[in-house]
Formats: sequence, C-alpha cells, structure tokens
Amino acid sequence: MAIKVNIDELISDYKSQGGKTKFPNSLKKVLEFASKDKNLSDISDLAYLLATAKIESDYSLQRWESDYVCGLQGMPYKEKPCDSALNYYRSTSGGKRNYYTLGTDKNGLPYFGRGLIQLTGKSNYQKYGDLIGVDLVNDGDKAFEPKNSYLIASSYLSQKRGGIYEKDGVKRNTFDLAKDNDLTLARKSVNGGSKGLSEVNTAYGFWKNLLNKNKAKVVSGVEGLDKKKMWLGIGVSLVTVGITATLVYLYLKKTNKLPNFMKNIKLK
Repeated sequence: MAIKVNIDELISDYKSQGGKTKFPNSLKKVLEFASKDKNLSDISDLAYLLATAKIESDYSLQRWESDYVCGLQGMPYKEKPCDSALNYYRSTSGGKRNYYTLGTDKNGLPYFGRGLIQLTGKSNYQKYGDLIGVDLVNDGDKAFEPKNSYLIASSYLSQKRGGIYEKDGVKRNTFDLAKDNDLTLARKSVNGGSKGLSEVNTAYGFWKNLLNKNKAKVVSGVEGLDKKKMWLGIGVSLVTVGITATLVYLYLKKTNKLPNFMKNIKLK
C-alpha cells in the first residue's frame, strides 16, 4: 500500500490554507517518500505521520536536538554539534538524563534526537536501525540522512505495541491508535507523555481534511508502481517474448519441423 496524491497541488493548498514550515523542500521530500511507503494503508496514517513530523521537526528530515542553539536548524553539522548543544546533552537540568551516560557511537556522540520524529536513545537506534537495515548504533548521524530519517519515522509509527496500547488483546501501532481516536495514547506512543498533544491533534485534523480535499488515495499493486518502471518491465517482457519466439522458429526450421503456416515466414 501507499498514498498517491498530486504533491505540488497538495503543498500549494497547504500554504493557501495557512500551513507553514521553515522547510518546504523537506516537506515535499517527505510526501515523495510517502508516495512509495508500504507502511501507509490509510489516508489517516499519512495525516498522523505528517502531524507528528510537524511537532517534532517542522517536517525537516535533518533536524537534530538543540540544533537551534548552533544556528543550524534543519542542517547537518560537520563532525559534531556545537559546544552549546553538547553541553545540553551532558546536562541533567530539569530532571533530564545525561545522554553521555547512556552510551555513545563511534564518533563519541550520544543518541540524542535526530530526524523527522527525533529518534532518541540507544535502544531505539538499535531497534529501528535493525528494522530499516542501517547501523544506527555505530553511527548515529545516519539517522538524519533523508531516506533513513523518513524510514525511521514510518517504521516507528507502524510498529505494533502491546500493554496499554492493546485493544481486546490485539496489539496496535500509532496509526491504529489514531484511527481508533485514541489520540492521547497515540501521542504517548511517540512522546512518552502528552506534551504537544493539542498541537498534534490539530495538525492531524488539518492534514486529514487537506488530503481528502486533494483526493489522496490508497493504492497497491500495479497502480502503486512507478510508471517508468512499469513500462520498462513491459518492454523487457516483450523483448524476451520476441527473442524466445525467434529461437523457437530457428530451431524448428533447422530440424525441418516447421508447421505449414510458418514455412513462408521470413526473418530479416
């Protein structure tokens, strides 16, 4: 499954309806990734992913925790964050844990929030790195490479959870919770609490209305394939059929087993 919509028209409508972001190019990239995302099975899935991304990173695929103190919002740093950010990661003010005590990667950096939904903590870097096939534990900076950043968000929101997230004994993911209107639990599954709940819920409703207004639809199978790849596949198939038919014809002719209706055929 995936969600198909005219991205340029959607973004134009987003702006005309009062939507704002400091990272419009990244928002477009997120929508391009979403158009091929098999984890999205409903319009509401994309709406909740976008709502979460708005609150966590303002749609930036390359945000990182406290980037604003370094003057680099939505931009990768060179080698490491500035000292002000590193000092924040070490601090314990406000009851925050010293990130450095929770492990560091090969670059000596802790597992602070990175990417579209600000993935945080070594265990999450391990789990979601494994799910997307990227070694995030060894190199945490791979979490804000655009494709990885999107895949982490999609994998995180589509991951089934038990315990308080279950309903009638069935595990649910964040997308399920949103569709069931358990919006407080949906936010808790991402944030661990209710911080930003009202803002996420408002953005969720906004995006659902906007996607429906722009006739977004769920697609699968051939309809969801990239058209160029589809036509390339058809072309390759036709060539294969032609070569096979030619070889069969030549073999039958050589062995004098051609049917009468084929004897007058001449290959150029």
